[in-house]
Amino acid sequence: MKKRLQTFFHFSKPGPAQKDLLLGLLLVLVAAGLYYAQWAYSLSFIVDSKIDIFEPGQFFWWANDSHEYRATGDWLVGRPAEGLIDRRPWLYPLLVGLARAAFDEQGETVLWALQIVMWLASLAFLYFALYNATKRTALAVLGSTLFFSHPSILVLTFHGMTEMLNILLLAALVWLLSTGLKGRLLYALLVFSLLTVTKPTYQFQLGLLGLYFVLRNLRMPRLKLAGLLALVLVPVWIQLSLTTATFGRPSLSNIGADTFKKFFVGVVHSHTEGLGWRESLAVIEDWDLGDQLDYLAAHPRETILTFRDNLVDRNLWIGSYFIRGENNRMQDFAQAFNGASLFVHLIMLPLVGYYLLSNRTSRHKETLALIYLTFLLQTLVTGISTGQEDRLIITGVPLWIFTYLVVAQGLLAPPQPENS
Repeated sequence: MKKRLQTFFHFSKPGPAQKDLLLGLLLVLVAAGLYYAQWAYSLSFIVDSKIDIFEPGQFFWWANDSHEYRATGDWLVGRPAEGLIDRRPWLYPLLVGLARAAFDEQGETVLWALQIVMWLASLAFLYFALYNATKRTALAVLGSTLFFSHPSILVLTFHGMTEMLNILLLAALVWLLSTGLKGRLLYALLVFSLLTVTKPTYQFQLGLLGLYFVLRNLRMPRLKLAGLLALVLVPVWIQLSLTTATFGRPSLSNIGADTFKKFFVGVVHSHTEGLGWRESLAVIEDWDLGDQLDYLAAHPRETILTFRDNLVDRNLWIGSYFIRGENNRMQDFAQAFNGASLFVHLIMLPLVGYYLLSNRTSRHKETLALIYLTFLLQTLVTGISTGQEDRLIITGVPLWIFTYLVVAQGLLAPPQPENS
């Protein structure tokens, strides 16, 4: 175990490097704690902020989606509630249900504390991942500070939503891929399985990584390969079993199809036909997926414009739906942070592409490709949704912080000598 931990964190033995790394982490955690306390206290006195540290449960279920997580969690632990397991996969609702069952009236306070721990753990995972990849404590400090300073992530710890668990799993994924662990791709598949039963959109990344893992291990005995894949997919099997037992058919979640129809096809139809959005929803109510795709194909211009509008104006370049209240300075801060992030995404897109495709660079290419592709896919998927502000893209913060800092260090390093 000791040897494995040394491999994870790239230590050969305790020494100055380890002390330096732990010092950096301690300073970041202290700064993060002070930062969180300042915002949490001040937001509790802003009118209609939907945050109150003195009574955390008051607004914990404020968002509409959180009601479904709470109901599904209660249903999973046997409480009288409507089980929406076909819409909200089991992982986060199970945490909710267990906390509410075990701690009763203090359940929401426990969940809030748990999400603060997730926030800090995500910071630590990102910190160690950056050190593993760069061997620079200063870059680890910089990246983890960028992470904890994002106001939208901080505010989400106060609400019963999946984002903090999602971010924790992605930060753990980044750390895992940054290590020298031999079976890291297999463990990464397990993390994606857990992500898929947190937010089902990760089924795309799960499928792609699964295919990559199979191609990388074609020489492995087929029975062993199939067994390993079946084992890491246990979280998905649990979800499929729950939906089959409840509704008679396996399903990860039907919310994606519902979102696509209402918030993408419905919006395209509304703009094309000059109708109100709800009028368009009434028109397309009985359309199946084939009808929806045919309509989008018949109106490519409006389809592209709607996708761009959703992706850029309503997801990336916007503030947080969860930052509210009169004269709340955090609102402008979140929008400015997201606007600056969008500019950085634009700058780094060709640079990351160059780093991954050029023969002049070689370090961490597989790791960076897996992480950056995960970020791109989950960001592009948000183009079919609207009305959530930055909630859908905020989970990608640890992915792009890691990618950009590692790529920047690699590009700024002296070029590798050309082969003679």
